[in-house]
Amino acid sequence: MTTGLSGLTTATCDSCQATSRQVVRGCLARCWWGAQGWILAIGVGICTSLAGALIEFGVAHLSSVRFGYCSGNPLASYRGCSDDRWVFWGTGFVGFVANIGLGTCMAFASAFLVYRFAPAASGSGIPEVKTILNGFVMPDVVSLRTLLVKIPGLMLSVAAGMSLGKEGPLVHVAVCIAQQLSSIFPQFQNEAKRREMFSAAAAAGVSTAFGAPLGGVLFSLEEVSSFFPSRTLIRAFTAAMAAAIVLSVLNTNSNTKGLTLFSVEYSTAVHPIEYIGFALLGVAGGVIGAAFNALNVRWSAFRMRPAFRKRVHPLVEVTLIAVVTLLTSWPLRLTRQLSADSIHAMFESCDKGSGKQLRGYFGLCTAEDAYAPASRELLQSLALAALVRLLQTILTFGTACPAGLFVPSLFTGACIGRFMGVVLQAANQGHALFPRDVEPGVYSMVGAAAVLGGVCRVTISLVAIMLELTGGMTYIVPFMIAVLIAKTVGDSLNEGIYDLYIVLKGYPFLQEELDVTFTERCCDIMETGLTKLDVCRRPSPADLRWMLQTYSFRGFPVVSGERFIGYIKRQRLEDLLDRLEGRNCGASDAVRLDELLPFTDVTVLRMVPDASLAQAHKVFKQLGCKYIFLVGSRGAATQDVLHGILSKKNFLRFLKSGRVGHMADHPSSAPRNWAANSATPGDGEGRLRTRSLVTRMLGRSRRQRASSSTSFLAESLRSWGRGRPEALESPEASPEASPEGSEDEEMANGTGRAEDSVHKNGPSDLVLSVTSPTRSGGQGRP
Repeated sequence: MTTGLSGLTTATCDSCQATSRQVVRGCLARCWWGAQGWILAIGVGICTSLAGALIEFGVAHLSSVRFGYCSGNPLASYRGCSDDRWVFWGTGFVGFVANIGLGTCMAFASAFLVYRFAPAASGSGIPEVKTILNGFVMPDVVSLRTLLVKIPGLMLSVAAGMSLGKEGPLVHVAVCIAQQLSSIFPQFQNEAKRREMFSAAAAAGVSTAFGAPLGGVLFSLEEVSSFFPSRTLIRAFTAAMAAAIVLSVLNTNSNTKGLTLFSVEYSTAVHPIEYIGFALLGVAGGVIGAAFNALNVRWSAFRMRPAFRKRVHPLVEVTLIAVVTLLTSWPLRLTRQLSADSIHAMFESCDKGSGKQLRGYFGLCTAEDAYAPASRELLQSLALAALVRLLQTILTFGTACPAGLFVPSLFTGACIGRFMGVVLQAANQGHALFPRDVEPGVYSMVGAAAVLGGVCRVTISLVAIMLELTGGMTYIVPFMIAVLIAKTVGDSLNEGIYDLYIVLKGYPFLQEELDVTFTERCCDIMETGLTKLDVCRRPSPADLRWMLQTYSFRGFPVVSGERFIGYIKRQRLEDLLDRLEGRNCGASDAVRLDELLPFTDVTVLRMVPDASLAQAHKVFKQLGCKYIFLVGSRGAATQDVLHGILSKKNFLRFLKSGRVGHMADHPSSAPRNWAANSATPGDGEGRLRTRSLVTRMLGRSRRQRASSSTSFLAESLRSWGRGRPEALESPEASPEASPEGSEDEEMANGTGRAEDSVHKNGPSDLVLSVTSPTRSGGQGRP
């Protein structure tokens, strides 16, 4: 009896210990699952700041080589070498030739790296990041190869003295880092979760570029991200904070020896009458920004023409632009140095402490008295520097090298603002206009914000960035006035530069909700005639294998008769076939529904075909999905019938066609019995007004491209109708269906293909490659 009780007690203890271990293991697993997001956000912030410090170190040393070397330490930069040891290449013609020759070689090396190894590393990368965060996958843009080329390419292009900046590309670098780190964590294999981390990475990139963590979070929210829930906000805040902490430890800012990039010390309050001058700077910034956007996009569209590419190689183009930039920058002291140094100088005051340096090195001050009248030469120098830098940036931005436009825009605006400040300072001698002295540096800061706002059309985040850049909390209201007016004036003329480049490169991007009413419903533009995997027809493994070999699409809808079950991805279907072959199933044995269901996603997003397009717009925008399955009834007895799908790309084509109505119209006025009557498509009253210069400029070439693509696909799809098993139900193919090979998915710069997102769980798991659909063409009946 004692032995039996002892054995029972031992078994009970073992069971309790096993249960305790399971509980502890489960708690640890939950903690690890919840901590992955925070660990990844901190890791992205740290790695981004390290990459930014490396780029800053490389730019400082390579740019110094253009002017000379340090005799005691050849690897030291100009700022890290004492004046008595720094040796210039020459003060006359020799120094001029050395500067141009070395700068041109650096620019060529940067373009060669991009052109040869990673074309996706060209440009700023922000239009591509916006497109990815809008719900499309562009694997080449965020690949490891792109990251490894972007960093040295950015060092070389900035150090070469070209009119570009490193701030915008750092956002691209941060997203590439997030892509590489997220592959380590199982939770972030899902594309929807990965996009959340991309938004946080964008905040870390701006925090690293400007030393502005709060501005980085707001920039990711306002400009880059399409969907920004509170969870993403906290992770973006964490990533930006981590980047700022590492930057402050590394102390990479050689100008101020702190986190603030352009630290200034102004305590003079602004007189209310000066708000008029700040408003005028806002108007000037909006006009200049709109002019820059229009001219740069026209030039980029011209360089993208095949005839231009045949005559001018991208490497030759970058080399010529570098030579022109260096030649035109050498005569002016403001443009000869790196733009960041000149911007910091223009933000300063001509007081007795810094007036000597500004007077001798940059020529911004004319006398020991900080408020002495300015000379005509100073005004001419500021105006000429602004014009030269603006024209240089128009030629440079969009070439085959990493290039940002934040710093060139800030430089142009700083020159214009300093010009106005100097003029008002001269007019206010003896306090004739204002009761206080005028500080040209304050106008320079406001002008820089105005031009950047006119180019990029950001408001709240730009004000926060400028406050963190300068530390000038006293001038928050002037910043707000100038930025808001610049955006308003610029929006009345054209779109922001990043939106224009998205249209120019043909990226699939869904903008914010429009101030219009849709006159058609989902059923009017849906795709029908889908190739479906019908389990009622008992397909065999050989039939499924034939389907995978015949169609190169990424998945198929699964039905049972007319009832819609879900969607199976191509990879999952291959996994199913591998499992069946492992069981030694015969090639003619039918695949059962219970075998197919574990590999089928039954949680895909569904809407009724009668749903309004306004509702579909919200779903596409907020969930980042690519396809909506339109499921309804057919008669009283048949439910859950798949009538068709609505893809984001077809929705974008619909928006571009302009078939929308006035706000006075309402979709409820259209016929509702869509299954019994043919819906009348909208008559197009109040066509969608597109202010974008690029849309008007490129509309004809797109139609020609789409027509040629349609003809080619039509010929290809005609051969698909013979020799297919009966288990695969597929009507005649339509040239509209080209999910894998359509030209709309081809990246305009040859960097890859915009593929549909692949999510593992949740309602946004809507990746569908549809074979042979037929557009309803305005018909209400599928």
